[in-house]
Amino acid sequence: MSKPSEAPPTKPSTPLPRLIALGTLGLGLVVLGGAFVQKGLAPKPVETALPEGCNARAFAEIGGPFSLVNQDNVAVTEKTFVGKPALIYFGFTYCPDICPLSLQTMRLALDEAKTVSGSKAGDIQPILISLDPERDTPAALKTYVTSGGFPEKLQGLTGSVEQVTAAAKAFKVGFRKSVPEGSSAGDYLIDHTSIFYLLDRQGKLATFFSADPDPKVMGQCLAALSKNGL
Repeated sequence: MSKPSEAPPTKPSTPLPRLIALGTLGLGLVVLGGAFVQKGLAPKPVETALPEGCNARAFAEIGGPFSLVNQDNVAVTEKTFVGKPALIYFGFTYCPDICPLSLQTMRLALDEAKTVSGSKAGDIQPILISLDPERDTPAALKTYVTSGGFPEKLQGLTGSVEQVTAAAKAFKVGFRKSVPEGSSAGDYLIDHTSIFYLLDRQGKLATFFSADPDPKVMGQCLAALSKNGL
């Protein structure tokens, strides 16, 4: 006598919530894969070639925290200027020639940089940090920074002897008092390093320019660096 035929076992159906979860996972993988493909295909931004003699010199040991006051006697720190590039020069208002000439060079370089198509040099904040806090009060700086021939919107910073010394140390600026022969002790000068420091929008050193640069060459360099995301 033959045995009754048995029906094949029924495969348990996948629960609906699990099907939905698997479908969602699959769709997510497709979208994620597409994003990676798109990222791989997206063209990288083309950097502007730097002019001859223009170098990005981002030395981490140059620059750092400082706490000073501006020409309006408002407290400022390095964080005050984060968000826009800054071009810093250390000098003093009683400086007979080098400082005013350097600030005029800064003005000419910034003006040159702004003429370059696509340049963002207009975002650069020019700053003078005094090395003579005993004579360079906020009021004295306020008059000085508005002198003709200096950069537009030039900010003048000063502070106590200790604060100024700390700022100079952070930027590796050497300086000392010197009394010219035949002058009184109160008619001293400040011998100091003459360098322009360019900081990026994060307050980090982007490059620097040594004393007496060609303002046209410096301006072209500022423009190129600004176009590359300074």
